[in-house]
Formats: sequence, structure tokens, C-alpha cells
Amino acid sequence: MPAAPNPDFAYLASSPVLGEIAALVKRLTGLALALNAPGVTRILMPDGAGEGNPLCALIGATPEGVARCRACDRRHHARAAAMGHSLLYTCHAGLLDLAVPIFVDGRHVATLSSGQVLPEPHSPAAARRLRDALPWLEVSPAEFDTAYRQAVHLPRSHVQDVMRLIEVFASELCANARRIRALEARLERDEIRRAREYIDHHFRDRRLGLPAVAAAAGLSPAHFSHLFHRETGTTLSRHIQSRRLAEAKRLLAETECSITDICYASGFGTLTHFNRLFRQSEHCSPRQYRQGNG
Repeated sequence: MPAAPNPDFAYLASSPVLGEIAALVKRLTGLALALNAPGVTRILMPDGAGEGNPLCALIGATPEGVARCRACDRRHHARAAAMGHSLLYTCHAGLLDLAVPIFVDGRHVATLSSGQVLPEPHSPAAARRLRDALPWLEVSPAEFDTAYRQAVHLPRSHVQDVMRLIEVFASELCANARRIRALEARLERDEIRRAREYIDHHFRDRRLGLPAVAAAAGLSPAHFSHLFHRETGTTLSRHIQSRRLAEAKRLLAETECSITDICYASGFGTLTHFNRLFRQSEHCSPRQYRQGNG
């Protein structure tokens, strides 16, 4: 059973304007723009984004590089979301990266990222400093030098200008997503809307079930069960499970909480039940999901 989709992320990912702004950023600066789901559980490179830093491609070709990049991105994206504003930071490899969180109705739904910028102008000394910061990266000197020469350098002030441009674009995307959500809310039956809102506030309660949700919707359990399935295409129990799994995935990606704590914090009654449903949904264990091996 798949986890509940993020409709706001899906809207952002399908926006044709995203591809246009990505192409503009690439042409003007040489930087690639990416859309990240919360917790960096999904990364989308829009049409027109082009290739990223060739040094990062070398790093990303190794399992250790992938793990280091993912952990670094998750940590800084989570920090930007917690602060509620954009963040310019130095990544684990010594490059300048930026993260621009997008919020819809106060909820973090995505992060726009870019950067992979050399921190100083090209020079043999700068190349050696960067190479020395990556002792675990097993590539030949020729490979490293070729990638280094192709990597982009921008003054820090220019990178900040790029971040501000992406902020303005993200604000417009956010406003459009809010308008879409408001329209969908008006089109959805009031009973279903009330049920979804109730579930969003109470899914952590392990006792949550049909009687309470039906009462919140103002209908009898039998009538509500039939209506919910007809309107949403899924059963109430599966919807609640999907909401709990989505929360568990968020906690796995964005926190250091133990898997047992995450199980109960997400509303599951037993660790065995949680592990079984998680494997059915993600085809990996919660621990493998956290490690990025799923």
C-alpha cells in the first residue's frame, strides 16, 4: 500500500514554470536547480535544469559519496525548514549550496535547492585544498582535475542573488499551490473534508477508527464508510495507515529518533505491525529507508 501522496509537491513538480526558471538559472549562472520532497525522500531535476557540478557527479558515483551528500542535504534542508527561510551553507565537500523551503498553509511541502559552487576561483592551490578535503574519494588526479576545471565558481554575493531569485519564484509557486488547494477544498464534499482534517489532527492516536471519524464528519459509520470509499477510492483504514506511514517516513528522514519511538509517535500499535506495513509500502525496512538504501 503506497503512502499518502503529497499533492502540493505533485503540483510543484508538474508546474511548467519550474522548468522555465530552472532553464533560466542554468543559462545565467551555470547552476542546476532541483525540487526536493521534505526529508529529501525524492529529488526532481526539472526539464531544463541541465547537469550539476561534475565534481558532485564524481562524488555521487560512489556509495559513500551518496550517503554523505544525502545526509548533508537532509540536515541542512531540515534546518532551513525549521528556521522558515532560505539557507546558504557549505556542504560536506566544501562547496556552496543553497536551500529554499516552500510552505503551503504553514506546512513544509518542498525545498528548492541549487549551488554546488566552488568556494574560491579556479587555481591549482584551490584545487589541492578541495581535493585534500575529500580523502575518501578514490578517483584519479586526471579525473578530478577535469571535473574541477568544469565546475562553476561564482562570488558569494552572486550566489546570494541567485538564492533571492529562487526565493521570489518559490513565493509565487507557494501562492499558486494555496489557490489550487483552496479550489480543491471547495470542490470536495464537506463531510470528506472534515474527516481528512480530523484524521490529520488525530492519526497519532492508536485508537482512531471509523466511529470517531464518522462522528467528526457528522454521519453514521455505515454511511460514512461507503461515502469515503466512493469519494476517495480507498478505505478509511488504508487512508489512516497511509497518513501514519507518511509521518513515519518524515520522522525517519528528518530526525534521529529511534525506530521504536517513531513507530509509536506515528500512531502504530506495535513495532511488528509497523515494520510489516512499512515493508509492504516501501519494499525495505525502516532502517534501510533511513540509510537511503531502499
